[in-house]
Order: sequence, then C-alpha cells, then structure tokens
Amino acid sequence: MKDKCVHCRYFDNRSAFIEMTFPGLNSLSSAYGSVWAESGICCLHDLFLSPWRGCKDFKPSG
Repeated sequence: MKDKCVHCRYFDNRSAFIEMTFPGLNSLSSAYGSVWAESGICCLHDLFLSPWRGCKDFKPSG
C-alpha cells in the first residue's frame, strides 16, 4: 500500500497549501475537515484527490 498518493512526493495535503491553492476556501471552514479529511493536491497532475489513490507516476516521498 505504499504506492498510494499519500506516500508520493507530488502529493500535498497540508491545510495551508490547499487554502493557498483555493483562495476563499477557508472562509467556509478549514481545508481540513470531515469532508476533506486527508485529501490533497497532486502537484504533478494538478488534481484534488483522495490520498488512497495511486498512479503510474508515483514517486516515493523523501
């Protein structure tokens, strides 16, 4: 299961990064919440997605 987005160098799910990427989002609430949970942005494909997905472009973080 290590080849999932949550373990990829292109995946960023920090609340501050998501709020910066989607201006105005934090006016509704925080980028971290029950709806967003651990979802994040793939900086390679410019997608907002679940951390449990994976793709052929996976590169381990770190």
